[in-house]
Amino acid sequence: MGGCSRRQFISKAGGLALASAGLGAACRTLAPGASAQAVASPDGERLNVLLLLTDDQGAHLGCLGTRGIATPAADALAERGVLFRRAYATCASCSPARSSILTGMHPHSNGHWRNTHAPVLSAPDEDFGPDSRYGDIEKVGVHEDIPTLVEILNGQGYVTGITQKFHLSPPWKYPFMHRFGASSAPRSHRAAAEVFFNECSDRPFFLMANIGNTHRPFANHLVDIEAPRVDPQEIDVPGNLPDTPLLREDLARYLDTVQCADACAGAVLEALRESGRYERTLIIFTSDQGYCYHRAKATAYDMGIHVPLIVSGPGVRQDVTTGKLASHVDLVPTILDYLNLPIPATVQGRTLRPLLEGGDVSSWRRYVFAEHNAHGPNPLEYYPIRSVFDGRLHYLRNLMPERRWDGDPVSLLDAAQMPPEVGFAGPADAFPGGPWDNHSYEATVLARDEFPAQYELLAGIFKRPAEELYDLHDDPYETDDVVAEARYAAHLERLRAALDDWMEQTSDPGLALRTIPRRTGEESPRRRRG
Repeated sequence: MGGCSRRQFISKAGGLALASAGLGAACRTLAPGASAQAVASPDGERLNVLLLLTDDQGAHLGCLGTRGIATPAADALAERGVLFRRAYATCASCSPARSSILTGMHPHSNGHWRNTHAPVLSAPDEDFGPDSRYGDIEKVGVHEDIPTLVEILNGQGYVTGITQKFHLSPPWKYPFMHRFGASSAPRSHRAAAEVFFNECSDRPFFLMANIGNTHRPFANHLVDIEAPRVDPQEIDVPGNLPDTPLLREDLARYLDTVQCADACAGAVLEALRESGRYERTLIIFTSDQGYCYHRAKATAYDMGIHVPLIVSGPGVRQDVTTGKLASHVDLVPTILDYLNLPIPATVQGRTLRPLLEGGDVSSWRRYVFAEHNAHGPNPLEYYPIRSVFDGRLHYLRNLMPERRWDGDPVSLLDAAQMPPEVGFAGPADAFPGGPWDNHSYEATVLARDEFPAQYELLAGIFKRPAEELYDLHDDPYETDDVVAEARYAAHLERLRAALDDWMEQTSDPGLALRTIPRRTGEESPRRRRG
């Protein structure tokens, strides 16, 4: 097993203290996977992996056609690689989304089905080890018998590192050898990356570079970059939101943070180039989930699960855009395939390599699946949703439609913070009140007379039906539920059956998920490749 001895590093680069800690962990024996021949870097050495992961960023980039913004780092990465127009998170909450990225499994399958308590990266080593106090604080997390990407790569001699954010459970299942803080400024991300690359010496690495600028409150994450601030008059307002000055201002601030996140990603990429390892690194850029608006974050609507995804590196086609369906469960098998390492039998995704290299994709997936269970630990937030998308039609099944709130949505404007009884309708940061500085809910309520359809969509989050169906070809913002329309009846039955099959094959406990404890033994979960 590869490992680094523990050491502390303090740097004033970028005005930020950086801490690095080595945590040894054994990697479990892996079942043989369908791994193709490894891709070698230009000099024949093993490939490195850089995962650039933004926080609460929807599919908004210049290269994705988002108007009014400049994202030169992502755009350049897309020119050098493959850009996915239809990439999806498995869940629109941070912890379960990230657990899917690092296990290749859906949250209900790997056990990490809601947001969880976790140490900050600057916490002492004991908070991340097998005797971590978080084992008593938090009982939800990835099952013990499921290998994580970090465990696998540690056991294969890779140096593993993480920056800025952890938010995973239990901590010892993600034994990153090095942990680095980072602020919202590009220089701090560059400093963290530089230290990590120096720590790696000549050994292959996996760096999960987290970039949190796009998380609310936006004002906290706006930093000076080369791009000018986004002009509220030069952007497009989604059709499910009211086109008012207040909403445009809020959306422009979000897009400002997208630009700032891009600058941070660019700073990490600059450090990678200067390390001399850019040409032998598989680079993946994505977000954990969609952006923080109602009917987005902590839901299964398209705005909550549609994310950017770009992959570049040795062997990857350049300047290619694809509309094939991709899921976050595909990242682990893709990485392991490129590194010529076995793919665990637990993995539910499939390698993206045929799409990345122009191989045979005639039997590529027809569907992607997503879910929501609860954003946080409060039982009142439990509202399980399952969804399936075929590239045009999006079917959602609300497993607890009886959970409703009959209050007046207007009354929440005067609440100091979101009342617990409405937590099932979305996360606190998508509502008025609290520290989140979210004006989208307010803008929608205030414009209810001028934009009644948008207000009805907002009011509908408190009283959802058992089933919903949207045709994204004609209705990209999911404003018109067509579940009862006769012309969609055959498609509805097809999508119902596809979702039923997926839930059965992945042993989805549905409503009973909250009652299933995290496995600490060696039981083997059922396998399903998507």
